[in-house]
Amino acid sequence: MKYCFAFVLLFVMFSCYKNESFMNNAEIIGVDFRACACCGGFEITIDNVSNPNGNDFFLTDAMPSNFKVPENVHFPIPVKIDWQKDSVKCFGNFVDITRIAYR
Repeated sequence: MKYCFAFVLLFVMFSCYKNESFMNNAEIIGVDFRACACCGGFEITIDNVSNPNGNDFFLTDAMPSNFKVPENVHFPIPVKIDWQKDSVKCFGNFVDITRIAYR
């Protein structure tokens, strides 16, 4: 009987495990301090996605509110993200990050 209880307990524990998958792995590689209309924000590289404009990175001007970048951070920061291209802003150089977590 105790084996049956242990089996049921393990089954419940593993069936409740929530596997949160994200669209891509990425790295926040720095902050863009340039002062121009299509500059500023965080520089981010997204695994297996190249910027169509030939840049080495995308820019994002906002992170989701539940994600904080520490003040004295050392770049790069490995993260996993859900995102979409901001087709309106600056010729596709910017992305909107909808969900993010540290890897």
